[in-house]
Amino acid sequence: MTAPTTPATSAGPAPASATIVPGLFGADPLEYGRAVADVSRAGAELLHLDVMDGVFVPDVSFGLKAVGAVRAAFGGRLDAHLQVARPEAYLDGLASAGVDLVTVHVEGTPHIGRVLRELERSGIAAGLALNPGTPLSAVEEVAHLVEQVVVMAVNPGTSDFLPYTVDKIRRLRAALDARGLGHIRIAADGGVTAERAAGLRAAGADRLVVASALFKDPAGVASALRSLGAAAAGSL
Repeated sequence: MTAPTTPATSAGPAPASATIVPGLFGADPLEYGRAVADVSRAGAELLHLDVMDGVFVPDVSFGLKAVGAVRAAFGGRLDAHLQVARPEAYLDGLASAGVDLVTVHVEGTPHIGRVLRELERSGIAAGLALNPGTPLSAVEEVAHLVEQVVVMAVNPGTSDFLPYTVDKIRRLRAALDARGLGHIRIAADGGVTAERAAGLRAAGADRLVVASALFKDPAGVASALRSLGAAAAGSL
């Protein structure tokens, strides 16, 4: 990632603190409705939905009907994270469901530029996601077209945090800033806990997608959101 590029869209300057983004897949499947209500009451700005097809990753989750139901119940922004093969097949349905942001794995399609163009035509903000083993160069040509880049800190479909992805986030932040793309958000996804939040934020992640550590906190979702936010700010 080298030459400066004028961004096609801007999400504003990078925030001073990290945004904690609930990942709904970390909630009890029998309590998804309650989980959406909890994050709404807690004031979450963005809700992360892992759309999985059983091919790109072993699990299956959140089909279009479920996405639509979450949209109806949640007043904030919805990010559909497509952990699927052939993401282009999902775009029309997600647009109809009313999602605000669609994050696509560069590994899921040979035509990532075409997918981003379709999202632009639909008026949906776009994100790019990178598996741990995928180099940053995979997003070099199209990074200026997106709102966020998601760095997977686990291999999709697993829960083992990979410490080397922290340096990957650091290098991505430096590369984006060097190109005048400091407005692009970097999200860390997978294995995010209060203990890891400050290090991820220091590396340059301004969105932290938190699943199990949020929904399984015995203190409840609202308290967990506050604790995670404080941890990311280094105040714990």
